[in-house]
Parts: sequence; C-alpha cells; structure tokens
Amino acid sequence: MRNLQFEVISEASPGEKFSQLFNKSWPAYRAWYLDEGEAARPSYLECISALKEHMPELVPLYHKILKLLDADDLQARFLSLYCPPTFYSACSQLIYKKEQTALIRNYDFPAFLCEGTVLRSQWFDKKVIAMADCVWGVLDGINDSGLAISINYGGRLVEGKGFGITIVIRYVLETCNTVAEAVDVFKRVPVHLDYNIALLDKHGNHATVLIAPDREPCITQALTSTNHQDPIETGKPLFLKDSGIRLETLNWLDANNQSSLAQTVTQFLHPPLYRPHDSHASGTLYTAVYSPATGHVSYVWPHQSLNLTFDSFPEQILDIHYA
Repeated sequence: MRNLQFEVISEASPGEKFSQLFNKSWPAYRAWYLDEGEAARPSYLECISALKEHMPELVPLYHKILKLLDADDLQARFLSLYCPPTFYSACSQLIYKKEQTALIRNYDFPAFLCEGTVLRSQWFDKKVIAMADCVWGVLDGINDSGLAISINYGGRLVEGKGFGITIVIRYVLETCNTVAEAVDVFKRVPVHLDYNIALLDKHGNHATVLIAPDREPCITQALTSTNHQDPIETGKPLFLKDSGIRLETLNWLDANNQSSLAQTVTQFLHPPLYRPHDSHASGTLYTAVYSPATGHVSYVWPHQSLNLTFDSFPEQILDIHYA
C-alpha cells in the first residue's frame, strides 16, 4: 500500500504557508538537486540571467521569495529551476470538447516524489489554482482568465539547456490569458527536456504543443497525448511501452461522441489510463479535470474526489491510499 497526503492551501501572496511548504520540501529537493553533484548545476549568475532574459515578469517575485525564505546560494539556484536534474514521468492527457469543454489528465509519478500541494494564489493580477511542484512550479492548473494547462513527458530522452517545465507552466498561468499567448511562450522559452503541453481556454481554443530542447516547438490541434512525440515505429521501443495503448484509448474516448464528461473521467480511473502502483513505478497519483469556461476544478481518485472553484476553495488535507 502506498499513501500520499494532498494539502489544499490558499495564500494570495507567498507568506507563512509558502515558507512552511518550502521548509518541509527542501530536504528532499536538496538531495535531488545535488544528485549529480553541485558542480553539475548552473551558478546563481547563470540562473538569474536566464530568468531575466526569458521570463522577466517573474524576477521581482523570485527575489521576493528569496527574501521571504532567507534563501542561500544553493536554494536560490534551485528555485530558479534553470537546468535542474532530469526527471521523467508518465501521464495521459485529453482535451474534451463535446457537450462542454474540459482538460482531463492523469498524473503518473512515484508517490514518494510528489509534493501533493493544491495551491490557490494571486501573485500578480490573476488568480491561479494549481498542483504545485518544486514549491512554486506547476504540474497542471488553471487561471481565472480561463486558461488551463497540463504536461506530460515527451519520451525522447533528449536533454539540453533550459528551464524545468514546471516553472514555465507557472509563468504561463501568471502571464497568459489564451492558448495563443501560451503558445508564444513555448516558442521562446527554452526547456531542458521534451514535453507535450495540453492547452485549453474558456473560448474553446486548444492546442497540444510538442516541445524539446533540440528542435522547434510543434504546434498541433491534437486532443490527446501520452509519452511519445514521434510516430510509433515497429521495432523501435518507446520510453514507456504502454504509451501507445494509452494513446489509442484516449483517441477512442475522443471519437465516442456519446461519452459524457463524467463517463470520460471515469475511464481515467481504470487501466490502461490508470496505472496501478503495484505494477508501475510511476503509478497514477490523481486525475485532474479543469473546466476553463466555468472555472471548476476537480481532482479525482477511484474512491474520492475534490471539487474546487476560485470562490469556493476550502483548505483541507486528503489522505489518499493507493493499492
């Protein structure tokens, strides 16, 4: 049995709750950040220069967070999320566009490596609800302009100089209103690994953006994505061998015009989209459902769910047990 505690937190600006999150998470993040040795990570000067060049709007907030945490050099470098160590996950994504619109995703990762923080904030002019990563990064989320976003690993095993994807997702949610604006961000901000980005806004516009450090972004109208970017070739192994069958299942769900949103979400709670922890190192930790047109957010598990909005966001702790 594997367990994970999800904490639902509301704090408009980084303060005491943010500090507590950082202090709780820092020992594990420090070990991860130094996994290849400190010399493998960029200097503070490289980190702040990259932030100023590519995401300048975040720089004042970054300095505010460093001051709040009384961060040392190593912590400041970590929080920039510039050229961090590699990390790989599974995940399945579906942009649902039938009787209503929604972005549905399964996040698949080892339970002991997930932060488990759902944070509502308003760091700039937008309210954001997001599943946090690396304290101020984002795995998936939505803003009150009606833009929803989520990520899955692209599976190409290519590394380069750039940012960890979760800080770029935070940047998108803090600064963008539409899919088109978000796409522009991915065209200019470098990332260190390859990812598939699912985007949906309140107007019904969508995109799946395939990004990588070694080639230009590929902007598609695909409604589904798993853990590969290139066409599957016979005899060529995938990063995750179930990536193809999961994509086939997502495409079948998309093609089934009789499937309601609730019925579609239920399919994410069963294999092959749901990856049990007893048979996968990266099992499914949660199913997220973002509805940009209404601002509704749901996190769903086989026997439990959490429903939130920007106006109704009760702080709480959920204990989730995985078989």
